[in-house]
Amino acid sequence: MSLSESIRPARGRVAMLLAGLLMATTAMPASLGWMTGGPASFFTDRDWDLVTETLNAVLDTAADGDGREWSNEKSGAEGKITALATETRGDVTCRRVRVESRAKGASSGDSYVFCRRGDGPWGIGQPK
Repeated sequence: MSLSESIRPARGRVAMLLAGLLMATTAMPASLGWMTGGPASFFTDRDWDLVTETLNAVLDTAADGDGREWSNEKSGAEGKITALATETRGDVTCRRVRVESRAKGASSGDSYVFCRRGDGPWGIGQPK
């Protein structure tokens, strides 16, 4: 499946999209417990601002293979977002990125596809 074939519509801030994704990386079957214990469950508002700024910078300007780190000295949370691949078809651009995060002893890392039409907002595709 190509990057552009995995487009799914998304609404709201990129940080809200990532919140669910990052918290889901420590899944516990058949309960809401999967939302606790992952690094994102410990993020402060400032952490989310840093994640959002870093993700947008990577999506908008990073070359494939380049990553950007973020850290919040106050909360101790940190992470890295790396551009892995870019594909454009017509006016749709999709980027696969690896999102890594650490907070309060928990860590996670997974790859996600973000797509946008023209200069519109980035939306999330399926995790890869």
